[in-house]
Amino acid sequence: MEISKLDRYFLSNQLRILEALYPQEAGELAVQREAIEEGYSFVYDMGMDHILDGKDAMTPEESKEVWEVMDMFLSIDRTIKNLNLEHLHDEHSTRFRGYDGNNESKFMGFAAFTVERLKRFTHLPLNEELYFNSHAPMRQTYNRMLVEWRKIGYPQRFPMNEADLMRVLDARIHPDNRK
Repeated sequence: MEISKLDRYFLSNQLRILEALYPQEAGELAVQREAIEEGYSFVYDMGMDHILDGKDAMTPEESKEVWEVMDMFLSIDRTIKNLNLEHLHDEHSTRFRGYDGNNESKFMGFAAFTVERLKRFTHLPLNEELYFNSHAPMRQTYNRMLVEWRKIGYPQRFPMNEADLMRVLDARIHPDNRK
């Protein structure tokens, strides 16, 4: 990582302040500061493991996708309640299951952040209360469902009619596995 001398100066000062504010972490922060001050660029990243970038950071498009999935599950739940189809909760995956913690971790983290920190989608019907790890890849399933959900005019999504609901729910099943 390349950092200009001026940026290194700013980082050095910020690390000095953090050393004073957090005495328990002062030793580790001092090592980071020394690396910045001495220009040891090889170790600049050592203290930044928690700062995600590249493919690990959520893009705006990916974030919108997560929110659209959450909207879809709110619509599914509202439709089931409005049409008195509660039995579908038992027969189908009608609750948001989250994302796979091993393969879709940034999506899982953003979904949890959205509900827990941003306090959005707090009425989202979850498979398990405040648990966003599906333990199985879900993104492809959600995207198949979204394709069908997007075909419905926006005002007709909240709630849907029964035929539209069933089309969205049936999309969960991969086309190769449908009867």
